[in-house]
Amino acid sequence: MSGNFWESSHNQQWLLDKQDLIRERQYDLGILTEEEYQKIFIFFCNLIQVLGEQLKLRQQVIATATVFFKRFYAKNSLKCIDPLLLAPTCVFLASKVEEFGVISNSRLITTCQTVIKNKFSYAYTQEFPYRTNHILECEFYLLENLDCCLIVYQPYRPLMQLIQDIGHEEQLLGLAWRVINDSLRTDVCLLYPPYQIALALILEGLHTNPVKKEN
Repeated sequence: MSGNFWESSHNQQWLLDKQDLIRERQYDLGILTEEEYQKIFIFFCNLIQVLGEQLKLRQQVIATATVFFKRFYAKNSLKCIDPLLLAPTCVFLASKVEEFGVISNSRLITTCQTVIKNKFSYAYTQEFPYRTNHILECEFYLLENLDCCLIVYQPYRPLMQLIQDIGHEEQLLGLAWRVINDSLRTDVCLLYPPYQIALALILEGLHTNPVKKEN
């Protein structure tokens, strides 16, 4: 991805203050506990991950879809749009933004139906209720709420650059990459710049698994 992070909408508009995030969630937290609220987001982030894997998307596309999902609800209540509709809409939009190639509408709907039936039936006893027209309508609403700020800088690139500079790629990359994926279930992507997330994961990896010095 080209461009300057410091001049991007990601840096200027979508690095949020924690207190602002808490304030925007007050309506939902009047109904749900903080733990319940976070569990809902973990559930739908997992759904986005599974959808992406079933559609054979790159992890970069899945991560961008997850960030879109979290950005929307950072400024909206869960009651604004059913998360079950927004999740595949985020995947649909992210596939275009990341230039993966547009997913056909029929394939997306079929995959949603299969995933809900086979992997998330413990939460949904009925079939996936949405169709192509719902996804397309929701996409416009998502674009409006994101203020058309669609370029997302992920920690993967700075992670690889920093690890190459350190010179211990094999020992750190796999662990740090997995932790970045896990961090998408949290608010980290809304609160911190990608290079800072990458650096924190490298430091944690070095602390957890110290690199052996060569003789």
